[in-house]
Amino acid sequence: MGNSKVNDKLAAARTRLILDKPFLGALVLRLPLVAADPKWCKTATTNAKKFFYNKEYIDALDIQETQFILAKQALHCALSHFARRQHRIKQRWDLACDYAVNPLLINDGLKAPPGTLMDENFEGMTAEEIYHFIGELDNEESDLNGQSQDLDKDGAHESAEKDGKQCLEEKTQNSFEDDINEMQDLAPQPAELNPQEQEELSIQWQQ
Repeated sequence: MGNSKVNDKLAAARTRLILDKPFLGALVLRLPLVAADPKWCKTATTNAKKFFYNKEYIDALDIQETQFILAKQALHCALSHFARRQHRIKQRWDLACDYAVNPLLINDGLKAPPGTLMDENFEGMTAEEIYHFIGELDNEESDLNGQSQDLDKDGAHESAEKDGKQCLEEKTQNSFEDDINEMQDLAPQPAELNPQEQEELSIQWQQ
């Protein structure tokens, strides 16, 4: 799917959220949509300023699953997960935040993509509480389940990447060159927020 069609899917999903879930839709509107370099963004993520996405990952989702991903990133921001990590290990914190947010969205009627992290034992718990519990689990299992969240471990990205590689091999040389040009326009990984930025953004999202 071309980048314009992916953008259309994201825009349509955002519009549906505004109509069906006005609160979540209003939150999503605060995040500009930015195509990211797949080298660092495997699924979708946010730095509390923008919504970064992997084009191949979004391409693999249906419109309802895309709504879920948009709402998920916005809710991470609204809950100030980016500012609450403090000294905690990022990978484990990202897992805890997903375990906290995913059931909220599912219980609100949104359709989760395949592989979305869910554990009924964590339902109703804060990210901090879940983080502590995860820390007591076998480290190997945690690492296996949580490779590179981008605030997302929604497993469809693996099949999307494989499909993307296969499609790339089938393209003509001219098409390949077009893809290279497009890659140059993809967003690099944003810098980590400093404490002042975290505080300011947290206040903005709370408001």
